[in-house]
Amino acid sequence: MIEQRHCPFCKTSAGKACTHLALAAEGRDFVRRCVELCEGGAPWRTLCEQWREFERASGGSPSEQADFMWLETAFCERFLKPLNWYGGMDYEWRTGAQLEHGGFWVLLWSKEPRRLWWELRDEFERQTTAPPIPLRTVKWVK
Repeated sequence: MIEQRHCPFCKTSAGKACTHLALAAEGRDFVRRCVELCEGGAPWRTLCEQWREFERASGGSPSEQADFMWLETAFCERFLKPLNWYGGMDYEWRTGAQLEHGGFWVLLWSKEPRRLWWELRDEFERQTTAPPIPLRTVKWVK
């Protein structure tokens, strides 16, 4: 690992067994892994379908997906940062047995990871019952 990150709570390196590391996943797998870990597949699918329907109804292209459905930074802004148990997100370059298998991993920190996953699932369920917010009103941080 190059530029190994440390836990914002206990300062343990991400490569060691830190209880605050809720998830370490390759960037392309981050959103999927968050949905899996919170056991929120059903409300997530409902939420995504509601957004597709909203986009169609407002004249958007149904093939266009909102960034939060696949991009870790947008997902974090939309779903994780507002949660009480969110502790932070960081990136770390990790390599496999061969250098070409390396890539950026996303590290998700929480003081209580189990509570973070419960809270995320609750947030998915809450948002499935709320009307979708037009994407142009959502502020994305770069």
